[in-house]
Amino acid sequence: MIRLLTATACVCLSSCGSLQEFQALRPETELSNRERLHLAALLEEMAAGWDGMQRGRITDRRKAQDRYDRALAAFLHDWDEDQSPRYWQSGAVFAGRRQSFVIEFDGKADPHREVSPSQIDQIIFPSRVKPRGTDTLSARPGVGIPVVGHILRTKRSRREQPFLPPNGGNLTLTAMMDLGKPAADSAGAPRRCRLRLHNALNVETVKVNGDERLLAANFTAAKHLALSKKSLRLFAWLGLLYPERTLADCQLYRMDVYDPRRIPVVFVHGLMSDPHIWLNAVNAISSDPELRAAYQPLYFLYPTALGIPQSSARLRDSLLAMREHFDPDHDDPGLKRMVLVGHSMGGLLSRMQVIDPGDKLWNCVFSRPPEELDVSDALRGKLVHALKFKPVHDVKRLVFIATPHRGSDIAGKKIVRRLSSLIRLPVDTALLMKQFVTGNLDALSPQIRDWGFYGFLSLGTLSTRHPCLEGLNGMPIPVKHYSIIGDRGKNNGVLGSDGAVPYVSAHLDSAASEKIVPYWHGCVERPEVVQEIMRILKQHLRESGRASR
Repeated sequence: MIRLLTATACVCLSSCGSLQEFQALRPETELSNRERLHLAALLEEMAAGWDGMQRGRITDRRKAQDRYDRALAAFLHDWDEDQSPRYWQSGAVFAGRRQSFVIEFDGKADPHREVSPSQIDQIIFPSRVKPRGTDTLSARPGVGIPVVGHILRTKRSRREQPFLPPNGGNLTLTAMMDLGKPAADSAGAPRRCRLRLHNALNVETVKVNGDERLLAANFTAAKHLALSKKSLRLFAWLGLLYPERTLADCQLYRMDVYDPRRIPVVFVHGLMSDPHIWLNAVNAISSDPELRAAYQPLYFLYPTALGIPQSSARLRDSLLAMREHFDPDHDDPGLKRMVLVGHSMGGLLSRMQVIDPGDKLWNCVFSRPPEELDVSDALRGKLVHALKFKPVHDVKRLVFIATPHRGSDIAGKKIVRRLSSLIRLPVDTALLMKQFVTGNLDALSPQIRDWGFYGFLSLGTLSTRHPCLEGLNGMPIPVKHYSIIGDRGKNNGVLGSDGAVPYVSAHLDSAASEKIVPYWHGCVERPEVVQEIMRILKQHLRESGRASR
């Protein structure tokens, strides 16, 4: 078993270097005369469909819209193939055999409503995204062509957008080309066209020559790319066995354009996992009009080998960094009502964002105050930062899914202890921990002292005997919280278990509600779990005075 895990990790390592690399922008190119002529022919076809949508019988207008949609999709696809949208020029002229066109767009559009082509690197069509059989799908019929606006992960984009995901940005857009009305005398005068890439999360209807029409949308494709199992799954193994490889990417990531009015709902994965597990929940939020208007999903990516105090400190730092970046004046209404949703160990990280431990956590681990430890100032600062902290007051609600509040017996099994020996801690962390363990053993809790390094790893801190969990359970949770607990379908109640976390560990007397689902530990993608998350989010809106009428 151990050999299999090692081999799997090696395969992951050999194939994941690109995850840490920056992508190269497509080179700027000029359109050839042949390409311009081809695009002009598509515009002529598009114009015929557009004009036909304005008159005639309903069946004829529907046929005209289909013609317009096909031509617009082909135009966007071929222009993107010939030239990256980042280099498209407003005012570009396309002269055809019968008519010429000038394409205009707003280079400084409000991204909450409309995204300029100059802000994206590639247009991806939903048909290119292949969902899994268990994925929920969400789309809305209407006019326009749903697309994904992909932003490459470059040094510049990460500098300008520090919360851009490690696999790039993916925006939920719907393209429309407004061709207006043809001029009475069009001889020699190009027909003026207005290209819009609507932010489909915020725009539901558009006007087509004065008529209000529902805007088409695909809410699944962008989220499927943002939470791609193919690109994110490797982080699960790396984060457990080689955490140093993922430390640079340990932070919060947004999946949409930041909106100060929307409430952040932050998803936190568990041990040996990654954010792709949240796809169905994120899809559900995006497809529900009320939740889509009220929430903006984010996820926290972190190396799961690190102990719970260390990882929770990184989550706390990232939450505060997000606040300072997007809301330096601390007046955004959405950020003040944040919700955290954590699975398994992610639930414990979330819980540690709202408590004020004072000296309690420190005293569970150490018998001496920080100033009496024989360690460097750097290590002392890290220990204090992880165990003595202030809560994040913007977090107003927590959702725990299969969370081991009182630990799991699995953490004490020999096979798990052997697995922990494969973990390669970051060099600086290993040196600091060695400095502490070799010079301050008498200052440690007896339990941790007997474990050595294992007591500072995530596997150790998940043990039912770890003093950190004892200290954590001795403190009340000061915000409203909910529990979703797995039971493997056996209906064992208080004697139940999801295979990793027993009911008695996941249960909280203080929970506002408790939902037991008939599944194993990895239950977050199941419909009952997603529906419960949605119910809680809607309740949060009602109690915050944000529910739609």
